[in-house]
Amino acid sequence: MKHLFTIAISLLAFITTASAQTEQENAPLKATSKRRVSVHDPSVVYNPTSKRYYIFGSHKAGAYTTDKMNWTQANPKWKVGSNNNADNKIAFVTPAVKKVKKGGVEVDFPAFNAMDWAGRTDASYNIDGNMWAPDVIWNPTMNKWCMYLSINGDQWHSSIILLTADNITGPYLYQGPIVISGFDNGDHTFKDTDLELVLGTLNTLPSRYNGTWATTGKPSLPNNIDPCVFYDEEGKLWIAYGSWSGGIFMLELDEETGLRDYDVTYTTSDGDPYFGKRIAGGYYVSGEGPYIEHIGNYYYLFMSYGFFSPDGGYEMRVFRSTKPDGPYEDASNRSAIFSSYVMNYGTGSSDTRGTKLMGAYNLWGEQTVGECAQGHNSIIAAPDGRTYLIYHTKFNNGTIYHEVRTHQVFVNKDGWLVAAPFEYNGETITDEQIATTQPFTKEELAGTYSLLIHKYKMDYQNMEEVTPISITLSTDGKISGDKTGTWSIEEGTGYIKLTVGGVAYNGVVFEEKMDGVNANVISITAIAKTGVSIWAYNPTLPTTAIKDIQTSNALKDAWHTLDGRRLNSEPTTKGLYIRNGKKILVR
Repeated sequence: MKHLFTIAISLLAFITTASAQTEQENAPLKATSKRRVSVHDPSVVYNPTSKRYYIFGSHKAGAYTTDKMNWTQANPKWKVGSNNNADNKIAFVTPAVKKVKKGGVEVDFPAFNAMDWAGRTDASYNIDGNMWAPDVIWNPTMNKWCMYLSINGDQWHSSIILLTADNITGPYLYQGPIVISGFDNGDHTFKDTDLELVLGTLNTLPSRYNGTWATTGKPSLPNNIDPCVFYDEEGKLWIAYGSWSGGIFMLELDEETGLRDYDVTYTTSDGDPYFGKRIAGGYYVSGEGPYIEHIGNYYYLFMSYGFFSPDGGYEMRVFRSTKPDGPYEDASNRSAIFSSYVMNYGTGSSDTRGTKLMGAYNLWGEQTVGECAQGHNSIIAAPDGRTYLIYHTKFNNGTIYHEVRTHQVFVNKDGWLVAAPFEYNGETITDEQIATTQPFTKEELAGTYSLLIHKYKMDYQNMEEVTPISITLSTDGKISGDKTGTWSIEEGTGYIKLTVGGVAYNGVVFEEKMDGVNANVISITAIAKTGVSIWAYNPTLPTTAIKDIQTSNALKDAWHTLDGRRLNSEPTTKGLYIRNGKKILVR
């Protein structure tokens, strides 16, 4: 069986070689006015100077937006000497930093050639397809934009390196390594890494690093890819990283250099002296793309389980903690760390830990092409008081094409995150408003809804998708239709609870715009303690939601546009109209 990362390299190389023109030709998958981009593994950062949100992704991809809906391509550049647009083959060869501090004393920093390390035993190695999942952050102490980039190699011969720039899109200059994996006593000798800088002088490699680097039979060691760098609420700088193999690890960084803090030590009791503290995974259980963000009262850890191909079962799972380095748990208090190997995604899964934000789905609203393999996300608690989830999605259309999506995210009454059922379309609702304002009365919420249940254990290999079913919420708090149960809204708030099929879901209700049409709907997003999420929407808003239009005899027994203009016949184009004083969605 082919190794996971061999498959990954071949797929990503295929994506990389596709021209931007071809991607744009394939882009319009549904009627929309959004300007789309293809950035795999998008990591978001806000630039307050330009008031732009930037995303950076694998293979030197990047883009920016001001409205979270329309994106403009903006790929970073590398700096080598006076060359401000250096080739990938020379960009990661010679680090700029020669000395670092340990114990208050300056010591030599290894002249680590990241490209050589990744391709040292691979004659066909191509750096162009192996610059994976960067994360960019502004370091106010350094007064620099800092990019943490994975340079991926075969058999765990990977590293995470730091590059810095004065401008957010570069050019970025290679500073040095953060953490290195795959070292041994042979071709990838540990003497070429910073292992001795961490552990002290070694005559030979410690036994825990000898033999099989990662296996299902032991906690194992990480493949050093997928960095996420963040400041905690106390101003300390951290990096979370790792993929499959030994799981996700964390290290403290030096705020003054952006590099590893060599004065912080770690143990084997909760991780590894070199790799740091393990916060998730282990035993070769799936899980990659860690991203940590402080939202409200918690640090939330996002991971993507499964493999990232359209039929690979990729999906986002969430854990939380009151501390930046854990322990991280899900809504059922299950740890993000595994104590033995299990299959944790797909129909063969015996483990469903981690709240699931969404999975493969189709026929939702105006959707005609199913979304699948959503993941390797980032998330941002933005300056505008809202939280945005940004991820790449693939499609059930026989290709491996991918695009960026943005959904607003809310915190439910229990402090768990729920994603808006539709893409972000300029909505202005905030968590503070959800907690203090009731958007609809119980009578206005009564009606028929389309419902999606984002279940676990999907048959991803056969491209299974969840599709909508129909339920009706009645004013007496009952749910009928394809599923039965009860519902209630907390008075004075947007917090809603639905018990569907015997499972209780806690979430929020609000008004948002449906994708692909100029129509607002009542939306519900909620999650159960089991980690299963549901989405629901009602396309008919209550009469009281109609703005600046008076219900009168003139509006009855005829179709009107939202601004009150009477139509001579039933509308023939999609959109939101008024008839008999009520909003009606025409599809």
